[in-house]
Amino acid sequence: MNSSSIILKSNRRNQRVIFHVDMDSFYASCELAKNPYFKEIPFVVGADPKDGKGRGVVLSCNYPARKFGIRSGMPISKAWELCPTAKYVLPNHVLYGEVSKRVMRILEQFANHVEQVSIDEAYLDFSSDPAVGLFVRSEKNQAVISVAAAIKKKIREMENITCSIGVSNSKIVSKIATDMNKPDGLTIVEPEKVKEFLGPLPVERIPGIGKVTHKILLDSFGVKTISDLANSPIEPLKEKFGRSAIWFHDIAEGKDESEVTNNWEPISESGETTFDEDVQNYETVAKVMKEVAVDVHKRIIQDGYLFRNVGIKIRFTGFETHTRSRTLVAPTDSLEIILRESEKLLSEFQSSGKSVRLIGVRLSYFELKKTLGQSTLLEWSS
Repeated sequence: MNSSSIILKSNRRNQRVIFHVDMDSFYASCELAKNPYFKEIPFVVGADPKDGKGRGVVLSCNYPARKFGIRSGMPISKAWELCPTAKYVLPNHVLYGEVSKRVMRILEQFANHVEQVSIDEAYLDFSSDPAVGLFVRSEKNQAVISVAAAIKKKIREMENITCSIGVSNSKIVSKIATDMNKPDGLTIVEPEKVKEFLGPLPVERIPGIGKVTHKILLDSFGVKTISDLANSPIEPLKEKFGRSAIWFHDIAEGKDESEVTNNWEPISESGETTFDEDVQNYETVAKVMKEVAVDVHKRIIQDGYLFRNVGIKIRFTGFETHTRSRTLVAPTDSLEIILRESEKLLSEFQSSGKSVRLIGVRLSYFELKKTLGQSTLLEWSS
C-alpha cells in the first residue's frame, strides 16, 4: 500500500461498512502481470497505433503512460503523438475475463455480500461481519485497515495486480473515495464526515454526472463543487433534470441507502472495429462485423450466458454514429442468430451511400444458462 487516507472514528453500532474495490488500470495490469519487464515503461492496451495513423482508441494504460497524458478513451493516434516509444498491445478480452473471475472469487473469500459492478470492480458489505463490524466500535479502526490490507495482499499474490479500496457507510461514497488514492490506495471516510469529505470535490466526481450534466449545472446553477450542489434548491434542479435531480441532491448530501446485492449479471458484451480508411463497400463492412460478432459470441459462451438482444453500432465519416437493436422473445446463445440479425440491422444503412468508419456488435439482456432450459426460439419481437 503506497497511500492511505483515513478519516474514520465512528462508535455507532449499526453503521454500514461498505468496501468498494477497484482494480488499478485493469487491462494493462493483466497484460503486465504476464510481462512484468514492461511495468516501468509506458504501456498501452488498445488499437494498433500504426505509427500514428491508427484509428481506434486507448482501452487502458499504466501509470508511466499516464505521466505523458495518455488516458483511456483517447484516440490511439493521439497516444502515439504523446508517447511513440510506449509499448502498444492489442486487447485480450479472454484473459481479462479469466482474471476478473479469479479476483471476484478472492473477494468472496472475505465477505458474504459481494456485488460485482463491472469486470474490474465490486462492492463488499461487511456490516454484519462480527470481525469487521469493529469498524463501528473500534477507536482505531484496525479491523477495517487489516481486512483491506489482506484483500490487497491476496490479489497481489494470486494475480500480481493491485487494487484501490474506498470504505464508507454507502456504496457511492465508497466509490468516490476509491479514486482519491490511486494506485494501490486506501481511503476510509468516517460517516460523520461524509459531507466534509464530499463538499470540496468537483461535482463531476458524482457517478452519473458527465460532461453535459456538468455544463448545465455550471451554466444554469453555478454549481462547481459537490457542496454547491448540496446547497442548491431542489425545485429548480427538478425542473431541469426531473427525478434525477433528487438522486443527485441526495448523493451530494451523502445519502445513499442502496444495498449490496449478490446477484450481478453483466449489462452487455460488445466489440467494435475502426477501419484504417473509411469504407463504402458494405460487403467489407459486413465481413468485419461478422468477425466482431464471432469474438463477442465467444466471450458470452465462455462465461455461460444466453442473450436476448442483439445490437449494432455504426459510425460514418465525420463521426456520425447510430445504434440499432432487436430483441428476442426468448434467450439464446446462437451465433447464427447474431449474424442473421446484425446483418438485418446493417442493411438499414446500405442505401445511405455513406462511408463507414467503425462497426460494432453488442449483446445484452443476459441470463445464465444453468438457470434456463435450452432455447431454440428464433423469432424476434418488433
